[in-house]
Amino acid sequence: MRRGGNTARLAVLATVVMLVGAIAPALARPAAAEGSTRAVDAWVTLASAGPAVGCAVDVSVEVRGGGSALAGTEVLVGLVVDGGVASSASATTGGDGLSYLSLDTSAGYAGAMAGVEVSIAGTYVGRTDLPLTGDGPCAGTPKMFSASASVWLPDAVGATTTGSGGVYLPAPTYVQQRNLSCEYASLTIATSTVGGGVSEYAFDELVGWSANPHWGFRGSITGWWGNTDDYGVYAEALVWPLSQFGYRGEVFYGQGDSGALTNRIDRGMPTLVWLGLWGETGFYANTSDGTSFKLVPGAHVVVAYGYDASGVSVSDPATGTYRTYDWGTFMTMWNVFDGMGLGVAAA
Repeated sequence: MRRGGNTARLAVLATVVMLVGAIAPALARPAAAEGSTRAVDAWVTLASAGPAVGCAVDVSVEVRGGGSALAGTEVLVGLVVDGGVASSASATTGGDGLSYLSLDTSAGYAGAMAGVEVSIAGTYVGRTDLPLTGDGPCAGTPKMFSASASVWLPDAVGATTTGSGGVYLPAPTYVQQRNLSCEYASLTIATSTVGGGVSEYAFDELVGWSANPHWGFRGSITGWWGNTDDYGVYAEALVWPLSQFGYRGEVFYGQGDSGALTNRIDRGMPTLVWLGLWGETGFYANTSDGTSFKLVPGAHVVVAYGYDASGVSVSDPATGTYRTYDWGTFMTMWNVFDGMGLGVAAA
């Protein structure tokens, strides 16, 4: 039986907050932020109006206050089935006020009258029903709804400098949709931070394919992670595709200099960084014309969006969560790729 009433809904969302809080740390902010209660509007789009059980349903939430986009605002969505939380996700809005999330319907059942509930900055703002089906599409028949509420927000929403000296950009979280699409998913995160965002699928044909990842995507994007036959793509091949959507990509190699990364973040550029999660496992290969390039088993790409004296904060598309690496760990993994990075900005 589905519960009704705001009291029950608030209780459900509180449960979701606790669940998500255990796995998705929030953006760093001043310990004692000043703020005020403001009228906030949210526009929510669900990728399917009647998804089947087992779907991953994409959800986008646009948050505005007084007609202006609210960047750096925490958004929480929950799929509620028979009064219980079946799935939940959290994200932070980018510079355009948009956040991108995904809900898993696997814990529901066909015929269930489920619902999607939305919380903004810890305050419940609204709900819509979402019936689950046996064979409905996961995407293609969207459902939209809007909600408004009075929400307490820190005065520094969208600010990049904390009282402790750290610098943070309002990067959202996002989960990559294919095994090896971390580069394209990271571009979705980065472009959502500085603009309207670009779907990870939009980069497939524009980037193209090549045995040399500096020139195009190497192997199959649906292959198994960790090998070097089905692999990925490097920074240089992403610059021109970004330009087709109104963004600028700045390729650089830190070569052990953390300042090469912090300088981009200081300039408001979320930065894709290539990491060797298994350590220095790399080796060199050659194209037919003799061009040499490095391949690294266990490679992964995340978006560095902030830092302070203790470490680097990233939005990780593999898990759709935020994480922080201490400087020593981060530099060891980053240096496997000579500090390969791609800063992203609006053109």
